[in-house]
Amino acid sequence: MHLTPGDINTILKLLALFALVLSIGCLRAEDKQPAKPERKTSFNGTELDTAMGTVLAVTKDSILMTLEKGVPKTFPMHDFLAAGKVHKLVTPANSYLLSDVKVGDIVDLRTFVENKVTYCVSICIWERPGGLIPAGQVVEKKQPYYEWRNAYIAFRDKGTPIPDHLK
Repeated sequence: MHLTPGDINTILKLLALFALVLSIGCLRAEDKQPAKPERKTSFNGTELDTAMGTVLAVTKDSILMTLEKGVPKTFPMHDFLAAGKVHKLVTPANSYLLSDVKVGDIVDLRTFVENKVTYCVSICIWERPGGLIPAGQVVEKKQPYYEWRNAYIAFRDKGTPIPDHLK
């Protein structure tokens, strides 16, 4: 079979058209995919962000911690956390009060900015080096976070099997 320059040109145009149709089909398929959930939530209409790091100091109304990048930063507590309470809008099962936090804990904070100040509205103790994560003072659900997290750390560090009721 011998192809003329006109045949080659026609084939190239058809291939380009096929590629265009295929790409449009892919775009439409992506449009139909459900939106991925955002990690952020809101607090009184303000988007929340996260900050994770190691606690260097705890005061009656703030946490000083080293962020993941090694930068120390102080996070003042929102009024309700400083008063020893957890707000109903940001109370996941793994929330802790400021009084539960100890120096050396690895924590995950939910924060928001108000008047150019980054406030903490929720605390999660992710790990307590050399010790167990406490039960905390917040209402727990059927499978308490701290039990699952302690079992995971024991598995990771010592190979201890995770109990069936926590899987």
